[in-house]
Amino acid sequence: MNREATTNTPATRKWVDELTLELRLKDVSGRSIGDALATVQEFLADSGQAPQEAFGTPREYAARLAEEMMPAGGKANGTGLGASVTLSTTSLAAFLIFSAALSPWLKGTDLLVAGWQLASLAVLVGLVLALPFYLNFMVRHWWALVAVPVIGGAAGVLSAILAPDTPTDALLVLPPAPVLLATVGVMVALSIVGTAIALREAPDPVTGPLDPAPAKTLAARWFEILTQWLFPIFALVLLGFTALLEALS
Repeated sequence: MNREATTNTPATRKWVDELTLELRLKDVSGRSIGDALATVQEFLADSGQAPQEAFGTPREYAARLAEEMMPAGGKANGTGLGASVTLSTTSLAAFLIFSAALSPWLKGTDLLVAGWQLASLAVLVGLVLALPFYLNFMVRHWWALVAVPVIGGAAGVLSAILAPDTPTDALLVLPPAPVLLATVGVMVALSIVGTAIALREAPDPVTGPLDPAPAKTLAARWFEILTQWLFPIFALVLLGFTALLEALS
């Protein structure tokens, strides 16, 4: 088996992809990951060994590499994966509460909240608050990556479905205007924080030892900033759409 075939088998590619993921989860920089992958592939090509045999599991080897890189400055400033997901999920929770308060505000009625609504929203908030504890597990397992957003979305939908029709059925009766202002403030604040993080962080793709330093294009910068403002934009669109429906009805 030649050198290229040794490092290009499906099992080796899968192992390398898992190593890349594990190093990303440990906030190792793209340049350091590229160096590590080049070293691994060179060793495998020379030795003819399988990666599992030579280095152990991707998670074990990533832990050793991250520990070795940290004193030498190999740890990046942070990929921001956890922070990015936390910002997005918190914005989603604020958007769902905003959408629940929007129609009562336009109709001039109170926001009615039932006990089951609070329970379903508590599930969504719990998923957001506990995210740092299970983020790595979620990223490593595709079914968890699907299940968590589905559970969160179901909690939001269930909260809307369980909205009471009369004040006597409600656990809480709230004025919708302060709720709208608070949720809009949260979404805008999180978008500002996300924009600041996006502008501060340099591009950090996985690059090999001989690859040139990457540069982020202006279009990519604007797209990244736009994604930070999706929920305020969605809220504005929902406001216009709901107001139009109310006017037509």
